[in-house]
Amino acid sequence: MIISKFSTDDGITIFRLSGKLIASTLDGVKTGLDAALAEEKARVVLNFKLVNIIDSVAVGLLISRFKTAKKKKGAMLFTDLQPALMRLLALADLDKWLDIHESEEEALAALRAEAKS
Repeated sequence: MIISKFSTDDGITIFRLSGKLIASTLDGVKTGLDAALAEEKARVVLNFKLVNIIDSVAVGLLISRFKTAKKKKGAMLFTDLQPALMRLLALADLDKWLDIHESEEEALAALRAEAKS
């Protein structure tokens, strides 16, 4: 698992993930997300464009951190999900519950529009 982390000028944290998102590779993702979500109203975008494998432990972590973001009046958006991951989320009806966007640009625009309202 390779994680690239960026912060925008307006305080949005972007994680670009690549490789296998599985139980044995989650430490870095967990640490990064926990740090990003430590503050109230944190805004996080997770880009899955280069993730080729994900397991149920990783999905559980993502759901947990999504709930943390919501609880702290923040947001965690998911972008560029591969078809296999979309099917997995759809099987569990998570595609309707999570905040999923087609592209990183779309997710950033949604967060910025929400901040203005």
